[in-house]
Amino acid sequence: MAKDEGKKNKMMLEVVNPYEVFYEGQVESIVIPTLDGQFGVLPGHAPIVVAVTPGVARFVVDGQEKKFVISEGFAEIGQHVAVVVCNAAEWPESIDAGRAKRALERAHERMHDASATEEQRIYARHAIRRAKARLQIVKDNEKKKDQFGL
Repeated sequence: MAKDEGKKNKMMLEVVNPYEVFYEGQVESIVIPTLDGQFGVLPGHAPIVVAVTPGVARFVVDGQEKKFVISEGFAEIGQHVAVVVCNAAEWPESIDAGRAKRALERAHERMHDASATEEQRIYARHAIRRAKARLQIVKDNEKKKDQFGL
């Protein structure tokens, strides 16, 4: 296969948050959580901008799937590039499951607090989604380790 042919099947992915460029590289596909569900992108996709919601995002690079947790933000998709701008992004290995459980409990308390404003409830809903995604990716990562005896 010619060098250019392999590049045709890839696109540039850049995931940025206020603190860093979380990921930058050529990928074969991307799936991100959006308001309407999981949104998949392949090279050559029509240009679009989508709102990103807290959840598990994934991409394929060199045939290997990589997952990470993402918070709210937006993604600008082009034919050969996808830029995801979010408040936070985390690899499964960097997540403290105990901290995520405590965050979920606090978010549930805020959500069900009778004195909470609508804005506080919206923030709590996002916190619940993010904490659940963090716990799910940690659980999935542990299963994967057990499956392969790592």
